[in-house]
Amino acid sequence: MHKQTINTFIYLIVISIMIIGFLPIPAHATFNEQLAICAKSIALANACTADPPGISSIHFNPAGLSQLPEGKRFEQGFLLPWISNTWKYDADPDFPGFFGQWGPQEGQEHDPVAGTKDTNSSGSMYLPIYDDSINFLAGPSLGLSYRKPGSKWTFAYGNYAPYAGGMNYKSDSPANYGVRTEYVQHLIYAMLATSYQISDTLSVGVATGAGQTAMGIRLNMRSPNELVALTRVLGDATKDLDIPILSQLTLPAPWFGGGIGPYDQVATFDFQARDDFSTNYNIGLLWKPKKWFSYGFNYQSAIEANISGGYNFRYSDEWQSMMAWMGSSPLLLMVGGMFQLPTAAVPYQTGTVISTLKFPQRVQTGIMVKPTKRLKVLFDVQWAQWSKAWKENNFQTDQDIQLLQLVKMLGYTGGHRNLIVPRNFEDTISWSTGLEYQLTKKLALRCGYEWRPTSVQDYLADAQAFVPDLHNIGVGVSVNLLPKDGVTLDVGLGWAFNHSNKIPNNTSQNLNSTDFFIPVYNPYAGLDVEQKINIFTFSALVSMPFHSFIEHQKMMMAIQHAVIGKLIHLLKKPFEFFKKPAEEESAVTLDGEAGTEEK
Repeated sequence: MHKQTINTFIYLIVISIMIIGFLPIPAHATFNEQLAICAKSIALANACTADPPGISSIHFNPAGLSQLPEGKRFEQGFLLPWISNTWKYDADPDFPGFFGQWGPQEGQEHDPVAGTKDTNSSGSMYLPIYDDSINFLAGPSLGLSYRKPGSKWTFAYGNYAPYAGGMNYKSDSPANYGVRTEYVQHLIYAMLATSYQISDTLSVGVATGAGQTAMGIRLNMRSPNELVALTRVLGDATKDLDIPILSQLTLPAPWFGGGIGPYDQVATFDFQARDDFSTNYNIGLLWKPKKWFSYGFNYQSAIEANISGGYNFRYSDEWQSMMAWMGSSPLLLMVGGMFQLPTAAVPYQTGTVISTLKFPQRVQTGIMVKPTKRLKVLFDVQWAQWSKAWKENNFQTDQDIQLLQLVKMLGYTGGHRNLIVPRNFEDTISWSTGLEYQLTKKLALRCGYEWRPTSVQDYLADAQAFVPDLHNIGVGVSVNLLPKDGVTLDVGLGWAFNHSNKIPNNTSQNLNSTDFFIPVYNPYAGLDVEQKINIFTFSALVSMPFHSFIEHQKMMMAIQHAVIGKLIHLLKKPFEFFKKPAEEESAVTLDGEAGTEEK
C-alpha cells in the first residue's frame, strides 16, 4: 500500500509538470492577482491549494470546504496593504536631444524631470458605498459555512478582493506624467460555494459569484517628441514674421500659436469607470490519500467587465493657443477640414467613456507533505492566461478628442474616439512554497516564499502596469484563542519587493521611446527610468463556530451597553454638580418663607 501511494505521488507530480509544460512559453508571472486574500495565504505566500485556508477555500480550492468542521462557522478578516512605489529619472547622456535644443547636452534646455525621484504619498481604491476613490488601501473579508452533521455537502459564502492595486502621488510629483492616481480592482461581494465529499480521501467543490470591477486613472500629459519640439522651433522663428494680408490668409504669426515645447504640459486626463456586476466561478479538487500527503487543483474562470463612467481632458494654455491658431486663417481652416483636425480652442472636453476590462482564467495546483507530525511542507504552481486578457487598454469616448485628432499626424491609428494603450501581456507562471509548524496545540508558525516574474513585457513597461518582477515573502501565526469555543486567530504579514527595475531610455514604447511615430504615450522620452517597489500587507482573521459568534456578540453588546451607561453617568455628573446648589438654595428659601408665615 505504501508503494502504491508513492507511485501515485510520483504520478501526480508528473501530471503537474505536464500541465505546466503545455502552457504557452515564454511565460512570466503575475500582474496584481491574489496579493491579499486572507491571513493564512499571505503567510504561506499563496502555497495553499493542497491545504486550503478555511472558508477562504472558496478562492484557493472550493473542495477544501469539506475539511471544515460540521455545523455553522463564521470568519471575519481585515486586510491592510501598503504600496511604496518609487520612480527615479536620469538623463540619458547618449540622447542628443530634440532639434539640438532640448536634451542632456551642455547648453541645451534640460528636461526638468531629469535628476528627480519620488514615492507615492498613499494608496488608492474605489469605495463602493462612498461612490468615489479614497487615498487608502484596506478591506474587510467575511465568510460563512454550514454542513449538516453526517452530511457530505458543505455550503459557504464569502467576499474578498482577488485583484486589487492602486496608488496616489502628490500634485507636483515628477511621476505625474506616468500616473498621478490609479486604481484597478475587482471586489467579489457575493461568492456562493459548495463542496462534496466523494469519499474519505477525495472531495470536489465549485464556487460562483458576482463582483464589482472598477478602474480609475489620473495623469498630467506631455509629449516629448521631435514634431512637438518642431512646433516651438517654428513658433519662435516666426514670432516677428508678419507679411500684411498674406500672413492673415495663410499662416498667421507666430506659427502654431507659438508652439508647444517637448517638456510643456499638454493636458490633464482623468477618468473613473466601473461595472457593478461581473461574474466568475472556481472549480476545485482535493485528494488526501494519507494524513501526510494531499494534492489540490483549482481552476478559476476569466472575468470580463464592461466598465463605463466619465472622463475629462483639461487642456493647457499652450495647447489652446495652438488649436486657436489652426482655425485662424482660411488656409488653415481648409487644411483642418481635409485632415479632420481641430480648429477651435476649448479649455476641456468631458463626457462618458466605456471600455472592456478582463482578468484571466487561472490554474493553480499544488501538494502538501507532512514529513513529521508537526511540520507541513507545501508547494504550488500557478498559471494565468494574461495574453487573452490584457492585449490593450481601449478607452472609447463619446466625442472626437482633440489630442487624438492631432496625434494621428504622428502615425497614431486608433481613431479620434479611442485612446488605445498597447499591453500585450504574457501568459503567467509563478511558483510558491510554504512551511507550517505546529509548535504547540494552541500555536502554529507559518512562512512562505513566492517568485512572481512580471507579465509586462519590457518594451511595453510603464507606470500604470506598475508591478515588475517580485519576490514575495510571508510569515504568520495561528493561535487557538479559546479551544473550548473553537475560536482561532490567524495573522499574516507579507512583503513583496523589487528594489531595482531598470527601464533604459528608448526601450519602452509606453514610457520613454524617442521614436517619432510612437506618440502615445512616452512622457519620459530621453530618460533612463528606474523603479523601486515594496508592497507590505497585514492581515488578521478570526474564525469560530457561529453559535460562539452569537454568544460573543451578545457579550460584546452587553459590554458596550455597560460602557455606554458608565459614560452617560460620568457625563451627567458635571450637570448634577451645578444643579445641586440651586436645589439647596431653593429649599432654604422655601423654609424661610414657611417660617415667616408661621410667625
